[in-house]
Amino acid sequence: MNNFTDKEQEAVKKTWAGEKAKLKQMSFGEKLEYIWAYYKLHILVVLLIIGAITWGVHHALTYVEYRIYGMVINSGQFNEELNTTLHDKLGMAKHDGVNITADLYTDESANMGGYGNRLDIYVMSGQLDFAFTDKEGVDYLVNMGAIRAIEDLAPDYLLAEWSDDKLYEASVVGDDGNTYSGNVAVDISDSPIHEYFGLDDNINYLVLADLSGSEEYMNNFYKLLYEIEKGE
Repeated sequence: MNNFTDKEQEAVKKTWAGEKAKLKQMSFGEKLEYIWAYYKLHILVVLLIIGAITWGVHHALTYVEYRIYGMVINSGQFNEELNTTLHDKLGMAKHDGVNITADLYTDESANMGGYGNRLDIYVMSGQLDFAFTDKEGVDYLVNMGAIRAIEDLAPDYLLAEWSDDKLYEASVVGDDGNTYSGNVAVDISDSPIHEYFGLDDNINYLVLADLSGSEEYMNNFYKLLYEIEKGE
């Protein structure tokens, strides 16, 4: 039987005044034991409520909804700080963000996740607006039908910075379902874009897809690329 059971008042509802008087007669250790014995459920409920409120406030203040997706294919190297700093560079709203994912490979044996090829899953889920890759990566994305001709997406002022000999031509499927020959990537090996994004030496191409449909932010991204090319 619990040492703190008041046998004379077992059938009487506890009152705050009565509990306070009873606690005054106990030592500190007895108070802790008594409170835990009779009020542990109340304490746990209060702690759960506080935890839920804390999590809710934290989530409301810090959650991020990715609006632009980039990839680094056939390499794990890039300037990871850009996942944070591009937010301001692209004039994004408080909870919008950029997500650049690296370590995606065209070699399926090095790229398998729990649900299949990670690169294919990301592309098919629309998580591709731009990518930095090598020639194998460009061809892989072209075969998937994931990227579009550079001229269809990049604005004229940016295209003017890329000479014809820097453009990579391949057969692409147009919006009408027909196949056309078009420029699907730009060689950035000698461009300041390469250094800005901190890319590995084998990553020579930039491709565009704009699958997320974030037009405003992608336009700001193109402006950023132009500024990088111009050294601004």
